[in-house]
Amino acid sequence: MSRIFATIVAVMLCAPSIATAGAYLGIGVGGTRTESALADLGLVPVCAPPPPSSSIDNNSGCYQDTNAPPVGVGSNPDFGGSAVSFSFVAGWMFNQNFGLEIGYIDFGQATDDLGLPDSCDGPGNSPGQDYLGCSSRQWTSEVKRDGVQLFLIGSLPLSSSIDLFGKAGLIRWNADYQGYERSAIYSFPTDPGYYNPFLGRQNSPTASSDDGTDMAAGIGINLRTDSPFSVRADLTYYDFDDTDSVYVLQLMALYNFK
Repeated sequence: MSRIFATIVAVMLCAPSIATAGAYLGIGVGGTRTESALADLGLVPVCAPPPPSSSIDNNSGCYQDTNAPPVGVGSNPDFGGSAVSFSFVAGWMFNQNFGLEIGYIDFGQATDDLGLPDSCDGPGNSPGQDYLGCSSRQWTSEVKRDGVQLFLIGSLPLSSSIDLFGKAGLIRWNADYQGYERSAIYSFPTDPGYYNPFLGRQNSPTASSDDGTDMAAGIGINLRTDSPFSVRADLTYYDFDDTDSVYVLQLMALYNFK
């Protein structure tokens, strides 16, 4: 008797799955927002040593870790950048409520600029000349990231054409970080005998890479049509260990195999 009951329950559970199961492919585009501290990304500017030819020890263009703005740039500068993301997915819905999805996402390149103190080299040798030259400076940080992700999908039909869904899973990611200084000279010496002034010490460029496996979760809406095509919009949060927060808001076109 128990075997018969178990068989009936199994058939009842499998019947909806057979009726609504199906594979799908999708391609999406969206926007990525990355926020963190420069220190967490390894992008805090570090002052380069002065050129051997210079006898002036001038740090005015360098990152001032202990000085608050406007003298320095603060003790813990933040990074905040946006980029365009692209993704590809392949999935299988076991039934109308549960499925599994694997995909690739390119988060794009997020960029942020940090203003540095102006740098002036001097004093000059000519009477009335206070500086040999000045320049405005900024520190540019770039973060590029991509990864392969796996999600468990949970879907709740709201109507014949609208589904509310959530997803939770893991992403295996790779990231490249780069930081460099950009300068614009706005004041030249007036002494005609002086040429190519050294405008203070600059921050050394930096570059590094990292990878890892972290959790991700999202929520969205799927709009179904009478054709094999459907459209979904979702917001996904990625819990990267080296970044405070990464969000992706995307729109995706799906083709459902029936």
